[in-house]
Amino acid sequence: MRKRDRIQNRVRTLFAPEATRPSSSPAHPARLVALPLGQQTASPSASLPPSSPGVATPSGVASASVTPQGLVLEKALAKTLKELPESETAAFVQASKSIDERALLSKVHAYDVAHKDNSSFRPQAERLVKFLGLLNRFMGGVAIGIQASPEISSLVVGAVRLVIDLALDFTTFFSRLAELICTFGDYLGPLAEYAQAADIALVEKTVVNAYANILTFGWKARRVFVDTNGNQRKWTSVRVFMRQHWETFESEYVSIKIDLQHHLDVLLHSVQVLHFNASREVEQARRREEERKERSAFLSWVSNIDFEKTHQDTYAKKHAGTCDWLVRESKYQQWFSNSVSSLLWCHGKPGIGKSVLASNVIEDITTKVELQQDTAICFAYYNYQNTQLSDISQIVAALIKQLCRKKDHIPHDLLQLKHDALSPSLVGTQDRFTSLIEDWRQVYVVFDALDECLETEREAILGFITGIVTAPTSCNVKVLVTSRKEMDIAKAFEDKRIPTIQVLAENVAMDIETFARSQVEKLRAGEHGKTLYVTNDKLTERIIQTLAMKAEGMFLWVNLQLDNLCQASKARKDQIVEDALDTLPRGLPDTYVRILERIEEQPLYMRDLAMKCLAWMIYARRPLGTHELQYALAVSERCTDLHDLQFDSPQVILEACANLLEEGNGTIRPIHYTVQEFLTTTAQGLSQQAIRAQLLHSESVHARLSLVCLTYMHLVAFSEPAEDALDLAYRLIDNTFAGYSYQNFDYHISRCDGIPPNVMGQLENLFQHESSYLASVLQIKVLRDGHDHDTVLQHFNRIQFPVSASTMIYSTSLYNIPNIRERWLGSTTPKYALQLAATTGLASAIIQLLDEGHNVNEKDESGSTSLYHACFNNELEIIKILIEKGANINAQGGYFGNALQA
Repeated sequence: MRKRDRIQNRVRTLFAPEATRPSSSPAHPARLVALPLGQQTASPSASLPPSSPGVATPSGVASASVTPQGLVLEKALAKTLKELPESETAAFVQASKSIDERALLSKVHAYDVAHKDNSSFRPQAERLVKFLGLLNRFMGGVAIGIQASPEISSLVVGAVRLVIDLALDFTTFFSRLAELICTFGDYLGPLAEYAQAADIALVEKTVVNAYANILTFGWKARRVFVDTNGNQRKWTSVRVFMRQHWETFESEYVSIKIDLQHHLDVLLHSVQVLHFNASREVEQARRREEERKERSAFLSWVSNIDFEKTHQDTYAKKHAGTCDWLVRESKYQQWFSNSVSSLLWCHGKPGIGKSVLASNVIEDITTKVELQQDTAICFAYYNYQNTQLSDISQIVAALIKQLCRKKDHIPHDLLQLKHDALSPSLVGTQDRFTSLIEDWRQVYVVFDALDECLETEREAILGFITGIVTAPTSCNVKVLVTSRKEMDIAKAFEDKRIPTIQVLAENVAMDIETFARSQVEKLRAGEHGKTLYVTNDKLTERIIQTLAMKAEGMFLWVNLQLDNLCQASKARKDQIVEDALDTLPRGLPDTYVRILERIEEQPLYMRDLAMKCLAWMIYARRPLGTHELQYALAVSERCTDLHDLQFDSPQVILEACANLLEEGNGTIRPIHYTVQEFLTTTAQGLSQQAIRAQLLHSESVHARLSLVCLTYMHLVAFSEPAEDALDLAYRLIDNTFAGYSYQNFDYHISRCDGIPPNVMGQLENLFQHESSYLASVLQIKVLRDGHDHDTVLQHFNRIQFPVSASTMIYSTSLYNIPNIRERWLGSTTPKYALQLAATTGLASAIIQLLDEGHNVNEKDESGSTSLYHACFNNELEIIKILIEKGANINAQGGYFGNALQA
């Protein structure tokens, strides 16, 4: 007999039915090959003897004497079993004994019956029965291959049972997980059917890897739902749970599936084809790794707006049992299930909880469709303090980033933009968005707090919203918008007869009471660092009912009143709390008035601290980080050295401002958009507090803020510019407030109604310094609004040319102040004035310089033209002026190479 014939006979022996097996094989009852799962139990004390020192096998796996060909398989299986975590080993063995197959399939059938009316339903019971049959057949072959009892299958059988049972408890994931499990059936069938056509070594290798793959799948799937201590995981947000656990498992499943497919290919093809496939797979693996890195780099590049974090923070504010009324509304249900693109607008007054409602909508959509491969979700949370969000291209780019996260491969046209070193803003267009969504059957888009977008910018985003809904695309686009009922938003939507849900007080009445009850209970227990000292349960109930009745749907109002009641309860007298309850202010404006009164009653230092802090909150050019704010509040005219600065802790700052502010994500900010509105607009019928009167006078506030910036610059006093980008980055890190003060002192001065003498004196001191000192100021100033490492690297300029007061005027918005321009602009134009004016966005200075005959294509020391600087800083008006004056768009130079690349 030829060697190949002998090999094929051994293969047939390995997988052949018992009746056809040679009599020399140890006898096993034929029924063991297809042994019912419920009968495959193991003895706790039995174990598979290790095939080599140190290789242990799990309890419950028994072995008989093995043939030589079975010994190889046994050793390989023992190695696989050693790599299985002990907790999973015990759980799988126990599951094989405790979870009955018939009972399990009955539960699956019940699941099918319960979900048969869902639009995306696919019955799972029949598929799982088929898979379990294939698994029995395969595991019977494994047991026979090593001449062992069928108990070798207990681990895999237990693993599959346990995963199915767990998934039934986590119904959101059951359908998808069942699909993943049944995919293994596609591989187990060929293993049993075609084994006789392959070399025995390849059969053994494939059998072992299939066994290992199913075990690995089992314990990876179990760890999605169960932690290392064996406890079922809990979550408050399905979206966060998916990001932290499910997505990792899905990627691991892909690796398992690829590995199993690889070994099946080895089994089904010749050794020659195997070598070819192996080399091909190495190349594919290399490409996959390159694509993974490229994908990660693109996602980091396209947008740094983290709406996911905003969503997590917003949804964390939702209290159990609230917000679900909206997703039960008929208009919402119709919008959600609509078979065509549609738009839904939800509007309500300030403080009524629209953002939390939006976050609950996102969670509702995620729960229902996130696992559907043909559906995607993206969302945007507007925030009046985030200046990035005023640019529609930034919003659209952030949405595209979210959609790309659901794709395995980034579209080539988007990658090409990054490869060509173009701006991410070119990604954020309606055309690219509509092109991208063609890959899905439906896409849900949620926009929250649209009213917080600047009114001058809202026309563009409203056009985008209505545009993607009406675009001729095969994708079904569902857009939901929340906002106040602002006139321009109402007109845009009502003209198009967009379905509308008004968030009324009666809609949220039950939610308000649930929220008030929960908060009162927590405050009585001393949570959140505050305590409501109330001993009478009747008074407690009266507090809850009074808040619910007077809130008019405003969660924010309830929170503020509870803070006031906590203050009143410090005397530990219920009567004082009752008196405070009887005099609760109506609405947010009256509440803010009372809070300002409380601020003004504080000691002088705390009152002044609150005034300064609120000034920075309202009038800073960009939101300050907590540390930046601490520096800004510590600076005073009395300081002569950085060591003179005395910092207030965030807790003291928040206390001084009487809870009008909150801290989070490294910043201190107003608790709500309405705080800034109240402090910067006049309203009839409200008493005028001194603090509010001062804040309403914006010119005086800007004068004080500019003085703080100039004073800090004097304290820091860099004597010369940094040598390189890294040196400058560390300089800004070591001097926390330098980035803001150097880049914005002119912004605050330009908003003064006449420059006060003390500010003018500080400017004179600044401009009297020598060139190297002013060069250090200019070096930070040309970074524009950033001070992170990437911004420093891209904008870095060594400033190796003479810098005078005249240079500084052309580099700042001080140019637009006539008396300053007349006082400090010399008769000779400073070097590179055209480039500096383009960087700063001084259109009038550009026109003046070009009219005087300056070369529009002059290059600075980095080889950059004024057009390059204008493009780099997105100064569209100046770009237009320069091109009309003959600027060369192809001139080479600068960090990105030329103006088009910049």
